[in-house]
Amino acid sequence: MSTISETVLVTGASGHLGKIILEELLKRGHNKIIATTRKPESLQDFATRGVTVRKASFDDPASLVAAFQGADRVLIISTDNIGNRIEEHKNAVDAAVNIGAKRILYTSLTKADEVPVTFAFEHEGTEEKIKQSGLAYTILRNNMYSDYLIPKLQHAIASGSLYGSGGVGACAYVSRTDCAKAAAAALLSPEAGNKILEIGGPKAWTYAELAKFTSELVNKPISYVDLPAEELSKALVGAGVPKPMADALASFDVSIREGYLKEVNSSAKDLIGESLQDVSALLKENRTALVS
Repeated sequence: MSTISETVLVTGASGHLGKIILEELLKRGHNKIIATTRKPESLQDFATRGVTVRKASFDDPASLVAAFQGADRVLIISTDNIGNRIEEHKNAVDAAVNIGAKRILYTSLTKADEVPVTFAFEHEGTEEKIKQSGLAYTILRNNMYSDYLIPKLQHAIASGSLYGSGGVGACAYVSRTDCAKAAAAALLSPEAGNKILEIGGPKAWTYAELAKFTSELVNKPISYVDLPAEELSKALVGAGVPKPMADALASFDVSIREGYLKEVNSSAKDLIGESLQDVSALLKENRTALVS
């Protein structure tokens, strides 16, 4: 059963992460949930299960104030509108203050104040807005989703080469589901005080280790090919990725190379109360998708 009696609110609830968080809240027996989204119809299933679904948009401050009414705890899931997120997130923080919320939670980026990812400044800026709000806060700094390895490794299996710019650096990939479980647990935590938690997986993997494991899993030779970040970005652009996103992806690899994403800790496990899914388990579970 839920450990708190307060009303919790999840923004961007129709997204991949948001829906899993709603499921986790319901599994934990919490029945005071508000879900906000641009598309309320996409959450009809949750509405029939007792979740209050409200329409809201981060670029419409008035809609946020109206949708946040009655919420004690507000989880701001970072938007995907890169370049405009500080202003959009500020609108959500202001709305939480306006309606008298008691705590703000935010899904940020691992080591947002130092990692050399091109859009890290947006997460750092949002964190500062939250700290200045005067409300209690919990910031969840999520590492890279292990789920994103699936398409990357599909290409590696097809070509026989895993391309990257991570050098011998490692990343403690964490599954989207475990991030959602951690967020739901943090929303329902009775603990007071302000917290900044690094949310990572149970093991840090290098690209060479990923290539070796995947090769053995699908019984096909795969080698890791290390490229300068500039060349990786150019290759991604050549494959049809918009340059800003290509640069962002390459900057994640620079972050891996320089050791920013390797931290393994117990933050997520302590929140969830169970072991996290390692990359090896995720890849085994998705073996059919990898070779399809």
